[in-house]
Amino acid sequence: MLVLFAEDERDLAQLTIDFLEIEGIDCDYADNGEMAINLINAHQYDVIVLDISMPRLDGFSVCKMIKANGNNTPVIFLTARDALADKLAGFSLGADDYLTKPFDLPELAARIKVLAQRSTKICNIFNLDTLSIYFEQHKVIRGNREILLSPSQWQLLKILADHSPNVVSRVVLENVIWPDQMASKDMLKMLVFRLRSLIDINNEQVLIHTIRGAGIALRVLNEK
Repeated sequence: MLVLFAEDERDLAQLTIDFLEIEGIDCDYADNGEMAINLINAHQYDVIVLDISMPRLDGFSVCKMIKANGNNTPVIFLTARDALADKLAGFSLGADDYLTKPFDLPELAARIKVLAQRSTKICNIFNLDTLSIYFEQHKVIRGNREILLSPSQWQLLKILADHSPNVVSRVVLENVIWPDQMASKDMLKMLVFRLRSLIDINNEQVLIHTIRGAGIALRVLNEK
């Protein structure tokens, strides 16, 4: 299990991370909101723990940004702000839990494990904008229309969804989709084109993006 722990109080962060690792929970650490966003964009976490009063970008803003980008990773606010208005604001932004300081380390570990387990149970559905992917049923819906995909198109979409909103390199895509043959650039280019022509049509938000020099990403238009 991998958790992002975003907290600007370094001593508290070190103590908490040391305890969580004893509990089998590995942690990446950010001491400000901008660093948290960068780490979230670069890695797939099971749970994100956010302080609210962080420098550069506060926890509320971080949560709002990642939820707007379609990131469904469970979020726990861990903060000294115990007013009801703050708690309601946190949940309205998409947080899954809210724990106030001071807190008991075993309780935090337990809450993280519960959220991670719950997330694992529902991860068979991916939602982004008006796109819904039902992994177990191999079913794709955009708006009110169901999209039928070929096996290779399905595989490409699944890889992009698994890594969304991050970019997946062409090399990774080619090796996964065509493991037993040397895929040409045109093969992947055509596959992406055909998938995009099915997913992004008419005036719908563009979700499949070619990032020059990096690869392909499934995300909303203005994500970075």
